[in-house]
Amino acid sequence: MREFLLFARKAWTKPFNINELPKAGRMDVVARCITNAFFISYSIRKDTNFFVSLNGPPNPPLLLKFIGNELKGIYYDERSVGGKINEALKKFYGSKKLRENDFKISEGFYISEDSFEKFLKFKSFNKKIVYLHEKGIDIRNFDFAGNEIFVLGDHKGLPKKAEKFLDKIKARKVSVGPRSYLASHCIVIVQNELDRRGL
Repeated sequence: MREFLLFARKAWTKPFNINELPKAGRMDVVARCITNAFFISYSIRKDTNFFVSLNGPPNPPLLLKFIGNELKGIYYDERSVGGKINEALKKFYGSKKLRENDFKISEGFYISEDSFEKFLKFKSFNKKIVYLHEKGIDIRNFDFAGNEIFVLGDHKGLPKKAEKFLDKIKARKVSVGPRSYLASHCIVIVQNELDRRGL
């Protein structure tokens, strides 16, 4: 299963106006990354999981979890995906359930209070952590095992604290090309590379 984790620095952790995604801590970038991770022509990828660490105001962190082989009711447009995220935030804060585990929003879509670090520590037991970074090994020269989780920042990149944590857990840096690409484009490039390799 292919997995991605997006660190969204300013993405709001409260309900927002779905007609103004950029004003909600660049939730438009988050939505774009999600659609580019899952959608292919006339279909949706079932071999992909996508996670988003929301770190904006007022109550960070929150973790969104999109599980490809369960996912239903998601459509290829930013406003639709933004609406799903907004629904998650409303339900999450409107519930009195304990939040020690994942809180199910809909089929294949969950939310939790896990931090970026806590989640990656858990994943590191059975996943190879790959940090998508301009100064990393060229993706075409990297030996993928098929059990990677790809970590990337939003339009502002990862904060230094998060980068130090990735160094601590020995994440490998991989570059998707010679130029600086949009986060959503990096995801497509990785998916294409893995498709070509049959992983």
